[in-house]
Amino acid sequence: MNETSSSRPLMVGPQQRSRTFAEASPVVAGYFTVSFVFGLMAVNAGMPVWLPVAMCLFVYAGASQFAALALITSGASLTTIVLTTFLINARHMLMSVYMAKALQAMGLSRLERWCYAGGLTDESFAFHSVKLGKGAPVNVRYLIGFNLYCHTSWVLGGLLGAICAQYAAHLIKYQLDYALTAMMLYVLVSLCNTRNKLIAALAAVACMGALSLAGSSPFNVFIATFVGCGVGVCLTKRS
Repeated sequence: MNETSSSRPLMVGPQQRSRTFAEASPVVAGYFTVSFVFGLMAVNAGMPVWLPVAMCLFVYAGASQFAALALITSGASLTTIVLTTFLINARHMLMSVYMAKALQAMGLSRLERWCYAGGLTDESFAFHSVKLGKGAPVNVRYLIGFNLYCHTSWVLGGLLGAICAQYAAHLIKYQLDYALTAMMLYVLVSLCNTRNKLIAALAAVACMGALSLAGSSPFNVFIATFVGCGVGVCLTKRS
């Protein structure tokens, strides 16, 4: 992070909380909808109400939770479930390494780093990496607060979805399984604000499409992410 991000004044108190929530609100809305669907599906699959809520609280990984739900309901072994979810979330290692370096200049304590890492997701990584890259004024309260708003909406959505599936299933008539894809598309489009970013995103999308046509595998997302990052790095060096 450069000097401007540390020298410019930061908002504090209610003003900062309001700004943080406003910037997190698109992700908050998307997370609530997706976890609501997860809660519905989990209880409809025969799980108790508390289980999807616990998964939203402790797992906090959309793709992995849906994959685990499908594997559990199909009777897969514990080893298969653990390995599959690990592969799906392997990309978080790359994001964590990048953010650890990007946040180094802020002097976060060990507790603050753990709190931030516990709430790091694809969407928060996308928003925060762009902010830090631009030298925007941010502090640890903003970063952790952003993640906390998103995680809270994820847990509340799972809770409400589970309750509705248990006690008001006849009232749920909407098809909401598109929510995760729609949210990811929103984040992708909102971040493609330069030619290089657009090319890198299209490279990742094209790679993912080609891999999906060749066969379904948990490695597909990981490989496509590497390709997109590689293209982005090459374009940045040339420019």
